[in-house]
Amino acid sequence: MRRTPMSRGTGFKRPTPERVRTVPEPIPMHLRRNARFARMDVLAADPIQKFQYVRSRKLLNAIKTLECQHCGAAGPSDPAHSNQAAHGKGKGIKASDVFVAALCRADHNELDQGSRLTQDERVALWTNAWRKTVRELVKLGTWPLNVPIPDIRRMN
Repeated sequence: MRRTPMSRGTGFKRPTPERVRTVPEPIPMHLRRNARFARMDVLAADPIQKFQYVRSRKLLNAIKTLECQHCGAAGPSDPAHSNQAAHGKGKGIKASDVFVAALCRADHNELDQGSRLTQDERVALWTNAWRKTVRELVKLGTWPLNVPIPDIRRMN
């Protein structure tokens, strides 16, 4: 460590080709010392596919025309997006628009901010309303043509 100030004009030495730092090459897995981790590349799982989000204003507007699919209150209803990570919900991002249920404002608030329902009850409420919403939109013919219809039999 330098204890005296640098004199004027000395500056730092520029790196010469022999002084340039290089990043060492990673050691191949089969040459590493710990045999327990030697073949981790073989055991690695396939990468997770990125979730394909669907955003459709036409679908959300069609959902608003329906009655509440939980209590039957007359429309307009709120499009209630799923809160499940399996449907694309993440921190700061809503689930895909194909995972939206038609709920009245009171049921939507209870689903998202209420304290009366357990997590399992919330999932059951949303799933049942979502299935009814998809069936109703397909039956009425208002599901947009450019939006894929989800398979309601495979969800939960």
